[in-house]
Amino acid sequence: MKKEIITPPPCHACDALCCRYVAIQIDKPTEKRDFDNIRWYLLHKNVQVFRDLEKDWFIEFITPCEQLGPDNACLVYDQRPRICREHGEPPMLCEQLDNPYLNLFQTVADLDAYLAAKKARKK
Repeated sequence: MKKEIITPPPCHACDALCCRYVAIQIDKPTEKRDFDNIRWYLLHKNVQVFRDLEKDWFIEFITPCEQLGPDNACLVYDQRPRICREHGEPPMLCEQLDNPYLNLFQTVADLDAYLAAKKARKK
């Protein structure tokens, strides 16, 4: 049996993708009102919604960390929050290594297309 080699995220060669957004898990939408709320989120600048590979739903705010230096290095690396320290664990959860999105909704049109496809599959 071949042993899988796990390497750490390539932080030294990163453009700090993980430092350029905040994502917060939201409840899975089940009703029309839930999807209307998602439409409202998407009408805001620098906000998107996504489903991750585990099919969990998130609202994502595209906003860089204030401690991100011009060279993409953390200005408070030794005192960075735990969430930063744990990001990329296990290593394959790093945005540099894999696309974290199952579905990405950047506009209301993206959401409407997803809902239309979902409705068509039910028929």
